[in-house]
Amino acid sequence: MISRSQGFIWLTLQLSIAAAGAVGALFDPVAGLASGVLLVLLNFFTLKKGWDARHQPEDNKSLADTLAASGLMLFLLLLFTHTLMNALGALLIATTLALNVQLNNYRKYYLLQLVSFVLLLVGAAEATSGSYLVIMTLYCVFASFSLSEAWLDRGADSAALTGPAFSQRLNMGLLTMGLAVVIYLFIPRLPALDWGAQDSGGDFYHNQEWLQNADNQVLQSDKKPSAPENSSQQQYRDLQQITELSDFDDNSYRYDGFNESFDITTTDRRGQVDLDAIVARMKASHGTYLKVRTFDTFDGSRWSTANEDISRKVETASAGLVVLNNRQAQRDDLYIQTITIEQPMPAWLAVSPDPVKLWVPSSVIALDQFSQPLMPATLSPGTRYSVASTNELIDNRLISHAPAPDAADLQLPKGFDKRIRRLAYEVTAMGRNPYQQAQLLEQHLRSEYQYDFDSTLLSQGHTPLSEFLFKTKKGHCEYFASAMTVMLRSMKIPARLVTGFSVTTQNPLTGYFEIRAIDGHAWTEAWLDGRWVTFEPTAYYNFPEQQQSPLAAEQISQYAEDLLRRHQNSGAQEITLMGVLSSLWLLLYTAVIVALAWLRLLVQTLWPVLLVSAVLALVAWFSRHLWLARLQAYISRWQLQRYQPADAHKALQFYTYHLQRIAAQKAPLRQRQQTLAEWLPLLLQHWPVEAEAQAFAELATSVLYRSEVVAPQALRQAALDLQAKMN
Repeated sequence: MISRSQGFIWLTLQLSIAAAGAVGALFDPVAGLASGVLLVLLNFFTLKKGWDARHQPEDNKSLADTLAASGLMLFLLLLFTHTLMNALGALLIATTLALNVQLNNYRKYYLLQLVSFVLLLVGAAEATSGSYLVIMTLYCVFASFSLSEAWLDRGADSAALTGPAFSQRLNMGLLTMGLAVVIYLFIPRLPALDWGAQDSGGDFYHNQEWLQNADNQVLQSDKKPSAPENSSQQQYRDLQQITELSDFDDNSYRYDGFNESFDITTTDRRGQVDLDAIVARMKASHGTYLKVRTFDTFDGSRWSTANEDISRKVETASAGLVVLNNRQAQRDDLYIQTITIEQPMPAWLAVSPDPVKLWVPSSVIALDQFSQPLMPATLSPGTRYSVASTNELIDNRLISHAPAPDAADLQLPKGFDKRIRRLAYEVTAMGRNPYQQAQLLEQHLRSEYQYDFDSTLLSQGHTPLSEFLFKTKKGHCEYFASAMTVMLRSMKIPARLVTGFSVTTQNPLTGYFEIRAIDGHAWTEAWLDGRWVTFEPTAYYNFPEQQQSPLAAEQISQYAEDLLRRHQNSGAQEITLMGVLSSLWLLLYTAVIVALAWLRLLVQTLWPVLLVSAVLALVAWFSRHLWLARLQAYISRWQLQRYQPADAHKALQFYTYHLQRIAAQKAPLRQRQQTLAEWLPLLLQHWPVEAEAQAFAELATSVLYRSEVVAPQALRQAALDLQAKMN
């Protein structure tokens, strides 16, 4: 039976903060704050009902059943209208309220603790911001108080116990969290599982016309579909449809490379948002390139597609599942990505090559002429979809099995500058095959040209590709990708320009890869050995790492470094809180690394001395009974000679301690329970100091038991006389 009501106060706060954090992560922070206030009241009311009826909990059975039934109904409603995680969170909150009203023993109390912890984990699994650490910190503090009250509530007289003070419990909670932080930062973590990662976030997109035209036949082909032979009016309607899927009224985020066509001299990638703004989030085991659009036609400054075609439609199965390649879908090593849209996007889905399965919130999808999937409408914030890709690599380069090239993939603009072809052959002279030649072109662009993001913001005006290659040698990624694509084509190697996102920045606190406006990117794909191979000619960008560091400290440092690098290259001048925190973390991390490096160098240089010292230390430790007492006695004699007492009580403690250490050379040390009178006879058995010992004992008795005034110098003289006889 629970007999202390104090625990209910902390339990109220613990349950409320866990539930509010889960609601804020599952829905939005405003809803979390509002629910937190409401749940404090509901938990307090239901726990009070439980406390009042703790002797007869069956009195609240009808209320508990009502709350449990309401939770089950809410679970079913959210299961069909939202996601499983949202429904589970609501059910757990209702479960805590139902348990509250019948809380009368610690079996139920600890069950509530478990439910609240599961709620905390639900919020942590869905949290997309590091601010969830505040929720976890508050939960730990409230839980430490709640559990300590439960520990005090034991025995018949427990109601009279006050237990540890507030500061003591708070310090213990903070100490526990500090230890947890150290473990989190420096203990390697196991790789995350992809179990349950497939999520389509509900059915948001429904297009009846697309459904009627859905084509469920084989989706993979060896070449791009030819242009449909329609009338000019039908072609106009198709173009209008493409425009509607590429554009949107809300200009909060815009990257020109996602349009039907774009000019490399005027490319914008932010619209009305800051370049550091998060436009999407990805949950995956590692970073990747997410492909959005593919272009095959270049007129010298503008990229477009020769035969825009989205006629292939496919209806989704249960849970929004679409299988694009039945044979590849059976593989065990598929790369799973779950992407959440934060800013309006074109209808083309950002996916890692090669997608073989999709889970989308739509009744139907389409595939363009490059087999890139797209939705029936532009993507709105909150859209969530999952992709399973093959993630095939060659030299860390992604491989795509998109349709094979045609004449458009070798097209060169009118008035093509022959110097570009000449440069391409000069750079690739040492290449023995097309793959090596493409590598040489990539390396040349990365090493001989400078990435300049300001050219995106300020524009290079009408700077043609030739001027970039032979004069300015400075530009943004669209110039680098265009140059490599055109140079490959000039050597009769089919190539395309691809736009999408370079996803490399993972927030180690949430686990999500953050895709920012500045991450809109362009790169090159070349047709080599019957497949499309990814090339990255822009020096600023690197291929995403396939494996993350297992140490959270290194992940946080990489995240801070990425944020600072992006902020600096975005041209932003203002100082942000995140920038300051990132700089401080990197400074601290660098200091720790330098200290560890210095220690490692010291060990490598002086290891013989350190080894001999370690051996001597072991010998000294095991032989300490031969020399330790003599050393302590020597130190005590030296301290006795130097000490000048000012207070009799402190002087008595000092002299008693050091005289015992001197006596320990022959006599046993005085035990904690022995009085001075009991210990002195043992001392006299080994030292002929009866008169001196009695004089010192008489002064000690006067100080401790008679409360007589004893001059400190008298104590000093008696102690020195005793010490002199013991030498």
